[in-house]
Amino acid sequence: MARPKWRRLADELATRIRNGEWAVEQALPQIRELTAHGAGSTTTVQAAYRALEAEGLVRTVRGRGTYVRRRRAPFVREPQTRYQWEKDRALLPEDVRCADSIPEHETGLRRPQLEFDAQYEVVGAPPAIARLFGVPEETRMLHRHYWTTSKADGAAISIIDSWVVHAVVARNPMLLDSGQEPWPGGSMHQFRTVGVEIGEISDHISARPPTTMEAELLDLDAGTAVIVVKKSAYSTTGELVEYSYVVLPGDRYELRYRVPLAPWPSIGDLD
Repeated sequence: MARPKWRRLADELATRIRNGEWAVEQALPQIRELTAHGAGSTTTVQAAYRALEAEGLVRTVRGRGTYVRRRRAPFVREPQTRYQWEKDRALLPEDVRCADSIPEHETGLRRPQLEFDAQYEVVGAPPAIARLFGVPEETRMLHRHYWTTSKADGAAISIIDSWVVHAVVARNPMLLDSGQEPWPGGSMHQFRTVGVEIGEISDHISARPPTTMEAELLDLDAGTAVIVVKKSAYSTTGELVEYSYVVLPGDRYELRYRVPLAPWPSIGDLD
C-alpha cells in the first residue's frame, strides 16, 4: 500500500534536516512556499509538519513558523540494574561516589554537562502521604524537590518530588541541607548514614499530560506526554522510607524491564 503524500513529504524533510540542510533553530520554508513548489496541498504540508513536530525534529511557533529543534539524546531507564548500581555504590569510598551519580550513569552525560537543583521544606504529612507511611497526619516530613537539567539544551531531564519522615533523616543533619545535593552515592548512601538499608523498591508507572510547570521545565512540545514513576523504597525490615514521584519527558525516555520467570517443573514432576 502506497504511503500517503504527507508521510512521504515528512520523510523527505526529515532526511534533509538530519543531513544538516537547515541548522538548529533555523526556520523551514513557509507552507505556502512548499505548496508553490509542488510539495502538495496546504493540508498535505501541514500534516507533514505536524508529523515532524511529533517526532521531535521541529518546533512550530504560532505566528512565526516552524524551526529545527536541537536534537535531544534519548535516555534509557532500566530499574533493575539502576537501583542495584546505586545500592552497590553506597558501599564505595567517597572519592569514587563523587565521580558520578545516577543522572550521569543513566544519561551518559558528565557532571559539567548537567545542572542540579534541589529545594527542601519541612511540612506536616498530608493525608495521602500519611497513609502511605503509616504515620499520623501532620507528622513532620522532609519534602524534597529535585530536577536535573542538560546544559546543552536547557531542558530538565527529570523532575523528582520526594517524601521522607523527618525524624529518620534528622539523625544526620547534613541530610536536611539542600546545599549538599547532588549527594555522593545518592539516596541509598543517604539512608546508609542513618542506619537504613534499602531492601526493595516498587515502581508504579503511568503516563499523562504534563502540568504547565512540567512542560516548561522539560521543554515539551504541545501534545507530548510525561511518564510518571511512583517509586516506593522500603527498608530491609519492610518499612516505607522514601516515596518519590518521578516525572520524565515522554519524548526522550524509554523504560526497559527484564523479568526473570520461574521454570516449569520437569516432565517427571508433571506425571
